[in-house]
Amino acid sequence: MNFIYSGKYKRNKLNLKNNINKLKNYKPTPIYIKKRLFNWLKIDLTNFICLDAFSCSGLLGFEIASKGCRLSILLEKNKILFLNLLKNKNRLNMKNIKIFNCNFFKYIKYYNRYYYDLVFIDSPYIKLNFLKKSLILISKYLKKGSLIYLETIFNFNFLKIDFLNLKILKNDFFNKINFFLIKVL
Repeated sequence: MNFIYSGKYKRNKLNLKNNINKLKNYKPTPIYIKKRLFNWLKIDLTNFICLDAFSCSGLLGFEIASKGCRLSILLEKNKILFLNLLKNKNRLNMKNIKIFNCNFFKYIKYYNRYYYDLVFIDSPYIKLNFLKKSLILISKYLKKGSLIYLETIFNFNFLKIDFLNLKILKNDFFNKINFFLIKVL
């Protein structure tokens, strides 16, 4: 389902183009995982700056914006998905969302101006080396206490990033996908 299920924009549908499911690498976060994640995030998000690094349908970035974060930044390199995100943002008139048509690595290198309280890295089929590189890059823009939501087909131990000082707060497994809520220590 493509609905925002909580917050100010509760019950609003995120419209998706009819042919969007045919796009390569289109794998939105399953509803079970999304609900589980937001049950884990029962915290005040008012001053949070959030980054949805691989937005796709935007379900996570829009949900966190609806819950009242200060700013939700959505990154999407696919032009069709990016335009779809913009249409939903404009239709809902969500002021606390910024959307960029670029990949995560380019954004962090050239455009980033923030330190994040919450980052979604939810491209479960991302290659192991890109996943590791994503975590290392974003770690420079996280504060002590920041949260990372990670969705992957890999076990967290495969990443071998012990030098980042992270603690897994919650984790679960659904339909070949491992997902984690991680805190920066």
